[in-house]
Amino acid sequence: MRSESQSLVVPVVDLSNENMKPGTDAWLLACKQVQHALEEFCCFEVVYNKVTLETHNSIFSAIKDLCDLPLETKMQKTSDKPLHNYFGQNPLFPYDFSSGIENPATVGGVQKFTSIMWPEGNERFRESVRSFSEMMVELDQMVTRMVFDIYGVGRLYDSQQASTTYQLRCIGYEIQNQTNESNVRLFPHTDKCFTTIQHQSEVNGLQIKTKAGQWIDYAPSSPSSFIVFASDILMAWSNDRVCACEHRVILKEMKTRYSVSLFSYKNGIVQVPEELVDNKHPLRYKPFDHFDFLRFYLTEEGQKAKHAIKAYCGI
Repeated sequence: MRSESQSLVVPVVDLSNENMKPGTDAWLLACKQVQHALEEFCCFEVVYNKVTLETHNSIFSAIKDLCDLPLETKMQKTSDKPLHNYFGQNPLFPYDFSSGIENPATVGGVQKFTSIMWPEGNERFRESVRSFSEMMVELDQMVTRMVFDIYGVGRLYDSQQASTTYQLRCIGYEIQNQTNESNVRLFPHTDKCFTTIQHQSEVNGLQIKTKAGQWIDYAPSSPSSFIVFASDILMAWSNDRVCACEHRVILKEMKTRYSVSLFSYKNGIVQVPEELVDNKHPLRYKPFDHFDFLRFYLTEEGQKAKHAIKAYCGI
């Protein structure tokens, strides 16, 4: 008999319907599916067929180009914002890397990053990242609009979107000698943004922690699939109606794994909408600045906290 953790799977929502517009039957059905997935699993898979196999291959070819650069090149500063630069040099896994691209769906954002990494230029990388990021931002905007509609605060969506900035993070877990069966390459954590949308190569390894505390494997159903995580800021904004998704990466194959994640941030103050405060859900978070929270997270106190967002602005 299969265990409960083996039988659990991440919910799948298909957002490929070109006629899916706010208020339509297709939209309302998808909103119900998204709400159930976020409240029960803190995440869901999105099928979005605008991303073709060719697009999938193109972005991971670009990430491999980035991975192959010398370490001193990848380590260069690319942003003044916290958690937006290069991560790496883990003594346990010295060849893993993670590089962030600020404003990746804009020509200026990608050009700035590309010119730092390749002063002589790299048009293939620039165009692959920009076109892929445009699709991811479009998807994020759709999901965020659904979240706002689900909780009856659609009136706030335009101001939310006007203050949203994005980072695309390119991640590589390189092949190296494995010393144990549970080769944990990204330790359990929650993301510090509003939502995360992740797309991965053919090498699996991502695991999701359920509300019951079980770890379940995630494998995308197609090259057009993404996984959407609720992150710390969405948890605070929703007044704990949605919890942040705890996840990790464990490599079980002797293959290099690549993934790309779009993180959404809010420039300015985040606060719980008044519609989300009632007798059943008393106010649990004070208003806070998103980027000030990121700076707190990087402090010793923030790193030690079980839930950094609650330590920072919880009531």
